[in-house]
Amino acid sequence: MVGVCSLNWRRAVLLGFSFALGLLPSLAQASRPFDDTDLFSGHALRQSSKDRKIAFGINAHAAPIPFVAAKALDKATEQASAKLPGASDMIGVLKNADPQHAKDLADAGNISGLQQYLKDAAAAHHVTLSAAQLKAINGINASNVSSVADIAQVAGQPSNAFAFGLEPWAEYNFGTYDLTAYVPLAGFRSDDGTTMQLGNINLDFRAGSRRGMGIARYAWTGGLSLYLPTGSKDANVLALSNILVLPKYLHEYLTVQPYAIGGFELGILSLMGRLEYTHMQAVRDNPFYSSVDYLNWGASGVLHLVILDFVGEIDGLTQVHNAPAMRDILGTVGLRIHVGPVRMGVGARMPLTQTQSSLYAQSLGSTFANVAKVNVLLQGILSF
Repeated sequence: MVGVCSLNWRRAVLLGFSFALGLLPSLAQASRPFDDTDLFSGHALRQSSKDRKIAFGINAHAAPIPFVAAKALDKATEQASAKLPGASDMIGVLKNADPQHAKDLADAGNISGLQQYLKDAAAAHHVTLSAAQLKAINGINASNVSSVADIAQVAGQPSNAFAFGLEPWAEYNFGTYDLTAYVPLAGFRSDDGTTMQLGNINLDFRAGSRRGMGIARYAWTGGLSLYLPTGSKDANVLALSNILVLPKYLHEYLTVQPYAIGGFELGILSLMGRLEYTHMQAVRDNPFYSSVDYLNWGASGVLHLVILDFVGEIDGLTQVHNAPAMRDILGTVGLRIHVGPVRMGVGARMPLTQTQSSLYAQSLGSTFANVAKVNVLLQGILSF
C-alpha cells in the first residue's frame, strides 16, 4: 500500500511538471511579442497596436531627501552679513566644498587655510568662482571667521524633506509608431513649506518592430524624446530625488534625448537593453552649465506570470560633457498586476553607487542636497 501511494505521488509530480512544460508555450503565445513590458525607469519597447492602441496612465515617485531649507540659510546669512561682506556669496562658495570641513577650519581660526581650501574645492570640481565669491573668500578675517562657521554649520546639517513627482501621460499608437505626451508635476515638502510645481512637458516619438519564432521573439525600438522648458524653478529640487528623470524637472533646459532599445523574449521572460543620449541646452535663467551631455544605459527583465509581472532593472549614467554627477548606477525592482485593460504597479529604486553631494549641486543647481537613498515608485496604466 505504501509503495502504491509513493508511486502515485511520483506520478502526480511528473504529470504536474509535464503540464507546466506544456503550459509554457501556451502562455508565451497567448499574447503578442513583448506585451506588458513597461518599465519603471526609462523608455520601453513599443508594443503592438493590437495590444495597445490608446493608453492613459500616471507615474509617481516619492522619496525623503536630505535638504538644507532656504529659510535657514537666509537667516544664517542675514545674521552674518553685518560682519561678513558678501555673506550671501559664501553660500555659493560652500556649495562646492564640504561645509563641515570648512566649519572646522573656521572654528580653529585657520583663516589662510580656510581661504585656500574654499578655492581648492572649487577648482577640484572645475568651478570658476565669480568675482563676488572671490571677494567674499578674501574678505574673511579674524573678526568675521565665526560668521563663516555659522553659515557652514547650517549648510552642513541638512534635514529630511519629502519630494514627490506625479506624471500623467497619454499615448496613441498609430500602428508603425507611437506618440506619447507626459506632463510632470513636482511636489516638495520641507521647512520652507509645501509646493506643487509644473515640470517640463515631454513629447516622445518611437517606432519599432517585433518578430516571433515559436516561444522565442526579438524586437527593436528607436525613439526621440523632447523636453520643453515649461517647468518652474522649484521643480529643480525633484531632480535630487530621482536623478534618472533630470530632463523632466530642470527648468532651465530644453532637452533632446534619442534612444535605442533591443529585446529578446523566451517564453514568459522578456529581456531588454537600452542606450540613451541626453543633450540639455540652457535656454533661460543661469544654470552652472550652458549645455549638458550624458549617456544612460539600462538592462531590464520582465517575468510574466499569469496576471503578475516581476520587473528588474539596472540603470547607469556616464558623463559626456559638463555632467560631473552622471556616474551612478541604480537598481530598480517592481511588481505589476494586470486585469483586463488595467495595470497597477509598485516598485523601489536604490542607488548602487554614491557620488559626493557637491557634484550633484553643480549638475542640478540645487544647494546642499543629495540623491535619495530610495525612491518608491507607483504606476497605473489603462489601455485599449
